Amino acid sequence: MKKISLFFTVFTLLAVGLVNAQTASGPTETPVAKPAEKKADPASTWGIKFSGFLRNDVFYDTRQITSARPANQGELLLYPTNVSLDANGNDVNAAPSLTMSSISTRLTGNITGPDAFGAKTSGIFEGEFFGNANGNENVFRLRHAYAKLDWKTTQLGFGQYWHPLFVTDCFPGTVSFNTGMPFQPFARNPQVRLTQKLGNQLSLILAAVSQIEAFTSPGSSTGIALGAAAASQTFINDAVIPNLHAQLQYKSKTFLAGAAIDYKSLRPALKGVSGTTTVATNEKVNSTTFEAYAKLTTNAVTLKAEFVAGQNLYDQLMFGGYLAYGTALNVTYKPMGITSYWFEIAGTGKKVIPGLFFGYAKNDGASATGAVASYARSVTAGAASIDKVLRVSPRMDFVAGKFRFGTEIEITNAAYGTAGSDGKVTGTTTSVTNTRLLFITVYSF
Repeated sequence: MKKISLFFTVFTLLAVGLVNAQTASGPTETPVAKPAEKKADPASTWGIKFSGFLRNDVFYDTRQITSARPANQGELLLYPTNVSLDANGNDVNAAPSLTMSSISTRLTGNITGPDAFGAKTSGIFEGEFFGNANGNENVFRLRHAYAKLDWKTTQLGFGQYWHPLFVTDCFPGTVSFNTGMPFQPFARNPQVRLTQKLGNQLSLILAAVSQIEAFTSPGSSTGIALGAAAASQTFINDAVIPNLHAQLQYKSKTFLAGAAIDYKSLRPALKGVSGTTTVATNEKVNSTTFEAYAKLTTNAVTLKAEFVAGQNLYDQLMFGGYLAYGTALNVTYKPMGITSYWFEIAGTGKKVIPGLFFGYAKNDGASATGAVASYARSVTAGAASIDKVLRVSPRMDFVAGKFRFGTEIEITNAAYGTAGSDGKVTGTTTSVTNTRLLFITVYSF
């Protein structure tokens, strides 16, 4: 708790002190000997400017897959499903699938307005037709609703935006809408974010983040310890402490590098019940994630890479989560770990842009054996679970004006085995591969 209190203290002092320290520069006085120049009324540029795109996806999968959204055979492909044998020894999940979809079509509004508190103001409103839950596709849903105050060296942001673990200057440029899942943390969250320039090229980012929609963590669906797992923002809300994030970023014209640490606390249940006995529980599961990334841009290619050593990243649409131990009246929790790497090389052309993505992720399990319940994605103590995932996906984009054709071959291999009571998969594993052939059209406006 001392570390958390220190984080909040530093965050508050920086936010308040730096805001008060910023001063808006005054207008330059025009010399008498020269006629005054007529300046455009800044109010004429205030308002909202809309942009976006119409996107259509056509993709073929060689087997059934696990998708973050929609649940089955969806755009946000994670990995192929495990083998499921019928009475004749045939794999039920070896069935191919063909999908067409336009639900990722998007509308963005960039907002500007008058200065406030001596800072430039701006905001972004963005939505798409992805829906906010499985079975709710084609419904317009909120992606971003984020407002910013910009001083000379300080920025304060408020609202729903990319989680800081998703680095907007360094993420996979795949044709696939999954944007490198499950190797890349991926979430949009309500948050308060402070970005402080420490020099011309170095910045410090501090954020307090909550959860919403598909980007939530699992816990007991009944609020009773060891209850059935369900994802909800309730569990981070009941922990009271927001998801805390700190990141250092270096950025020049051709090179970007950064490192981040992320802390999250959940309260999976409010009480334990055994027979006629009910006891309150304040037991929490705490997790820490480390991230490092880099991007190099040359005249011919752009190179990107990222490393993640994380815990309990279910809300980031990665596999794993946490395990429960003990009894309903005396429950404890341990986060499960995941290690992931991804690398990408892409051309820098304007009309024909090739690219190649490589990703690897490994289930590291939890630090203790004896789990009695699992709150995780694709990992269950004592049952078939993900051990590791590997992906290679070459792509090609063709751009003409506002129109873009994209095609990609996404080959994803997953190894499944039986997880022990610590969530780790040991012994023999079964390897399954899905090949997704993808073609998209994007018309931007």
